[in-house]
Amino acid sequence: MSETPDLCVVGHPFAPIGMGTHGRAAIRALRAARLSPGVVDIYGMDRRRDAGLEAEFAPLLAPGLSPRTNLFCINADEVEPTLARMDAGAFASAYNIIYPAWELARYPEPWARILERFDEVWAPSAFVRDAITPAVARPVLHMPLSVEPRLGSFLGRRYFAIPEHSFAMLFSFDFSSYAQRKNPGAVLEVFERLVARRPEAALHCVIKFKGGDPEHPTAKALMARIAALGGRAQALTRELSDDEMGNLVRNVDAFVSLQRSEGFGFGMAEAMALGRVAAATGYSGNLDFMTPETSRLVDYRLVPVGPDDYPYPDDQVWAEPDLDQAVAILEALLDDPVELRALGGRARRHMRTHFSHRASGLRYAARLGELAARA
Repeated sequence: MSETPDLCVVGHPFAPIGMGTHGRAAIRALRAARLSPGVVDIYGMDRRRDAGLEAEFAPLLAPGLSPRTNLFCINADEVEPTLARMDAGAFASAYNIIYPAWELARYPEPWARILERFDEVWAPSAFVRDAITPAVARPVLHMPLSVEPRLGSFLGRRYFAIPEHSFAMLFSFDFSSYAQRKNPGAVLEVFERLVARRPEAALHCVIKFKGGDPEHPTAKALMARIAALGGRAQALTRELSDDEMGNLVRNVDAFVSLQRSEGFGFGMAEAMALGRVAAATGYSGNLDFMTPETSRLVDYRLVPVGPDDYPYPDDQVWAEPDLDQAVAILEALLDDPVELRALGGRARRHMRTHFSHRASGLRYAARLGELAARA
């Protein structure tokens, strides 16, 4: 893209990180609503790690910020290094929106002051909106992310070493997103209990993770528990393309997340969009799209966030899921394959109706149209 368009999305379009997924969803949604955003790749990295992303987003790259409207898909702690690389004049003349993630019920005051450098804030879930709104003197709008996986190939269970006739469950996370928040040990504990209750059942658990120090005690303990389950469980640590990750989700029966808090919850959302059952803690951002009719929600109690468990933990709480109930949910799904398929079908229809690229893009376009009319 040789000229700077009226709208630019600023972020990490090629990066295999959560905010990369976040930004790509926003770009795709805008394009589905017949808008033509330019894309500003902040650091110019990762372009050739995924050929599919290179082909999709490289033609959209813009030379710099738009002087009219910019959508920054970054977090508050990225603002200073990002703006240091941008044209200050273009930023000053434009209407600038920031679209951050956050995973606790209260937004930290130091980061709130950073958000106020922008004209308005978009929140990817109602949970994030409710956290940010009291903290900033800017408009905060609930703009749910779109989730519409596109699989360019068909990879079967054998590709991922998942037994063909097993009841397979998946959890994926990034250690950089704080393991205490993601709570992978709870997923393994639930699976261990399920195996103990149903020793003859064909059960398989995949824990997909990346990042972190493999010698860290948390990572070592996780690997040891997976190894102790033998062929019933596996750790998948290699980097996967978007297409491979979508195929992995498609090849399981259920995505299980016993997270303590989520800003949105792409893992559960992608599973539902692919017609798979999502079972997760019934708290935080995933309630935007997980309902009792389209998923399985696990009860919880609120507990304090530990001092080293997440940034700005003072006086914060998050959820401690009911593991007994989670075991019962999975056992019921194991025993009722008809309901398993029906629930997956309801989930897929729900996501296509309310969280497709077009559905989110129309919300974006309506707001951008209001801003244009006001200008």
